[in-house]
Amino acid sequence: MASASSESVPTVATQTLFRPNPFQKLQLKSFASHSVPTYLFRLVAPDTVGSTTTSTVTPRALINSESDHPEDIFRIDPKEAATLVYEHLDWKCEDRCNFMSWTSSLLFALQYGLYRHAKDKSKPDLNEIRLFILDTRGFPEGTFIKDLDIIDFFKTPTNDLNILSGELDIQGKCATVSMQRMIDLGLFELYPRLGNQDKWTRLAIRVLELREDFAHLPSTTPFEVHTAIEIAQGCFTGRWAVPFAAMLLALKPRDSTDAEIAARLSEISLREGMDFQKIQIDVDGLPEVGQFVRIVNGVHRETQGSDISLLINPFTRFGIV
Repeated sequence: MASASSESVPTVATQTLFRPNPFQKLQLKSFASHSVPTYLFRLVAPDTVGSTTTSTVTPRALINSESDHPEDIFRIDPKEAATLVYEHLDWKCEDRCNFMSWTSSLLFALQYGLYRHAKDKSKPDLNEIRLFILDTRGFPEGTFIKDLDIIDFFKTPTNDLNILSGELDIQGKCATVSMQRMIDLGLFELYPRLGNQDKWTRLAIRVLELREDFAHLPSTTPFEVHTAIEIAQGCFTGRWAVPFAAMLLALKPRDSTDAEIAARLSEISLREGMDFQKIQIDVDGLPEVGQFVRIVNGVHRETQGSDISLLINPFTRFGIV
């Protein structure tokens, strides 16, 4: 994994920034508030269109040099823009597709990896399916736009995604691990319901089923905390381990005051010099992301003696207790 400060400014390659005019921006709630989640995930299989590495993300339109790839969708005919967005979100990517999607939901990304293993015609091995995690800090405004914003504006369906346009240099801002590596380290022991192979052929409905777990609040065992940390540290090093461990634990409902979680993650957080004060988190109805908020806030309480600043990240609407 390449090393770089999480605050370094990435180089913009042939990226197309989203540049809505002031009137358009008023209709884009998340875009106007600059609320891009700090951590985003992308699931990549051998048949995934475009190219994704830990250095560069390149959409299909830029791989095909003969393609007439579109400019900023806010600068073209609205009907054409709506068609481009719909085709992308409906997985009908053609040569002119200039978009690449990331999700803030680790639960969705993991189920999507299992879905691709079960449903892709090439039947990719789980070693060939990779999860990418991206730190979005330092990218210029307009790098990402939330699908909920774009569907409201262009009246298209949603998949809980953050979309970028054009090629993006992500050197030093991204890390990756295979699905098989996570499974070998204990993913299915931590979250057995993901291991039900009969459910791997389903995606959106299955994710909704898994989110039903959040109607209950089971106790967290030391084994679960240990397993989450082992998976995170076995997959990633340095600044990625604590947030990824917290996200793994957030796949299920947890007591936000759990002493074992706070103590173990705080120990690693202090060692790595993590600063959760500066992260952005967009819950937007996703219970697993809301659970992540509560876990990292518990770590911040343990290490700093206070909740994460309401001025930097307005957590009051997330129901932190």
